[in-house]
Amino acid sequence: MTGKSSHSAAGQALGYVHQCMWALIELGKRAPLEPAAQLRLEVLDDIEFDSAGSPTELLQMKHHTRSAGTLTAQSADLWRTLNVWMDLNTSDPLVLRLVTTQMLSEDSGLIHLRDGNSRDTSVALEELLDAARTSTNRTTDNWRKKFLDLDEIHRLELINRIVIDDGSLLAGDIDKELVRIFRYGCPNGQEKVFLHHLKGWWAGVSVKLLTREREMVTGQELLAQVEDLTDQFTRDTLPIDPVIMEEYDESNSNLYKDWTFVQQLLWITLENNRLQKAIRDYHRSFTQRSVWFRNQLLAETELDRFAFRLHDEWEQIFDSRVADMKRKGRTDYDVIGQEILEEVSRSSRACLRYRFDEPWFNRGMFHALANGDLGKKWIGWHPEFELKLEEILGHASST
Repeated sequence: MTGKSSHSAAGQALGYVHQCMWALIELGKRAPLEPAAQLRLEVLDDIEFDSAGSPTELLQMKHHTRSAGTLTAQSADLWRTLNVWMDLNTSDPLVLRLVTTQMLSEDSGLIHLRDGNSRDTSVALEELLDAARTSTNRTTDNWRKKFLDLDEIHRLELINRIVIDDGSLLAGDIDKELVRIFRYGCPNGQEKVFLHHLKGWWAGVSVKLLTREREMVTGQELLAQVEDLTDQFTRDTLPIDPVIMEEYDESNSNLYKDWTFVQQLLWITLENNRLQKAIRDYHRSFTQRSVWFRNQLLAETELDRFAFRLHDEWEQIFDSRVADMKRKGRTDYDVIGQEILEEVSRSSRACLRYRFDEPWFNRGMFHALANGDLGKKWIGWHPEFELKLEEILGHASST
């Protein structure tokens, strides 16, 4: 791949990111006043807003680098957009909005298409007609001819609907605008991690909109998500990272095949399907703890207290089961180990915080204890796990 094609691909990808995040900005602006507003992606245009099932506003997005120059009546971007809009049903009372990172020249008649009190569509129309007649740009040739072939009434109706939002934010600057729009939900000092969670949710929504897995998203859904996120940042609970809720990549399991907690599960001959799920729980728990620590949402002392409660739960069940095993003279240690694992996983009531009650996190934390991640608080499932641990740990220290 040449440098030029690589740059082009990167710019195109950045444009898609900009489009999806700008849709979040636009819905965020509307949602408090219009909770029933419906947003669609890539239907009639890049971004579409509907009311009661009918389109009310279409947005065409144009993202360029800082050195992209100005938007003029000769620009291919503008004529490409007009070509799309000329095919729309003229009876629909649509607002047609061109959102571009380029700037209009203050000498251009197109500035009269900006939103505001200085709109004068007749001036803008004359400049477009002049460009349509005189431009020699072959790229725009068919689009300009199409514009000139419109009757005067349709041309005027088209231009009257158009709003140009020039000088819009670059993709890299969008976070600042998102913080401003969602300031009402952002916890002080946690703006970065709050946006991480909000954007993670929105990325999933965007993919479903683009793949037509879902038809649209409403302002009310966004408001509900922001409220839920805000609640997750209170002192009695913790936010779940969007990565945790993605489908688990089972190739990650190979990373843990030699870890102690996996060995402990093999000692009780846990079948492969359940072994993979145990590794998934450990991976998710480890990943989530790392995110909390990195964003200073959780203290080591708090996790230590939680680990103490988990260890106590395990100890009560383990000692009871081993005592029962000895009374009955059972020797099927692997089955007993599975029973201990199942009861501990099923009956755990410990919570990291009062309202954070995620079973997968507790299960993953039990495996963290079985792995020796949390100091001296080792646990195990096999009735003789301590002897087995001494063997492998002693062998490891002597090599």
